[in-house]
Amino acid sequence: MLTYEPNPDRLRQMVEVGIFSSFQGHAWNGNICHSWTVHLVWAKRAATDYLSETMTVRANFGWGLLGGLALAMSGCVTPPAPVQPPPVVATLSPPPPPMPAGGYIGMNSPTQRADGTYFTPNLDNTDQAAVWHLRNALNVAALGCDQAGGGVVEAYNAWIRTHAAVIDRYYQAYIQEWQAPGWWDWQRVYDDNQTRIYNFYAQPAMRAAFCAVARVEVAQVGQVADADLPAFARAALLRLDRPFVEFYAAFDAWRDYYQPAPPPVVPPTLVRTIDVPIVVTPPAAVATLDANDQVAAATETWFAPAPDDALVPSNPSPQ
Repeated sequence: MLTYEPNPDRLRQMVEVGIFSSFQGHAWNGNICHSWTVHLVWAKRAATDYLSETMTVRANFGWGLLGGLALAMSGCVTPPAPVQPPPVVATLSPPPPPMPAGGYIGMNSPTQRADGTYFTPNLDNTDQAAVWHLRNALNVAALGCDQAGGGVVEAYNAWIRTHAAVIDRYYQAYIQEWQAPGWWDWQRVYDDNQTRIYNFYAQPAMRAAFCAVARVEVAQVGQVADADLPAFARAALLRLDRPFVEFYAAFDAWRDYYQPAPPPVVPPTLVRTIDVPIVVTPPAAVATLDANDQVAAATETWFAPAPDDALVPSNPSPQ
């Protein structure tokens, strides 16, 4: 019996050129045709495996080509900018408060009130006190502002000449306020108060700022009606006091920064003492009437004066 051993390489060539179709339906003789049919089935399977391998290679090649293309395209994309961390901002402590111009170590400033303001000569003034204190402040400006810009003397003299009557009326009412309590030394206390007002406005450290405000106020006061003078005087004194108050606040801030103020001292609660009568029992005195009779002296009750009792004049003046 003749057999046919197929050549795999030849089968692959036959598959590639389509020769299988020419053998379909051909009748060969005897066992050759049967063997050919068997080997033809084997060839089909081999060709199918070959085609499968070929497709697999092509698929792998295609995926590799796509991967390389994607990799090449990824190289063309601009990478995102790196995220920069926020800049580190150095936190600096505020600079120390400066010493105000004209201040010096050891300088005393007025006591600060509970509401943050400072004591000045113009707290709780009456109408007549406000007018007379304004006259005092502008008088200090007229005497001391020639070296700090001037411009006060002429306007001040014009005001006290043209409004002399109304100024004198408020002055007389102001004097009566000092005389009303009946102090025997009211004139001395009044003079001391006027000296404090003059010294307050004559402080050298605040002179330039004070004179700048005084020039504005003295130019306006001559145009104020007599009835409106007390209201104008109150507002003008607040403006004239502002350079001093601002200086005190700046100086206290400087002093407290370098030398913190001690905590406020709370005074102890005052306890009122009440005089209590003291009963003193003197020793019994023995009087001999005769050899057998004795008489005991009676006890005596008296008040011990307080150690701080002293005579004070009526209606004393405040110091």
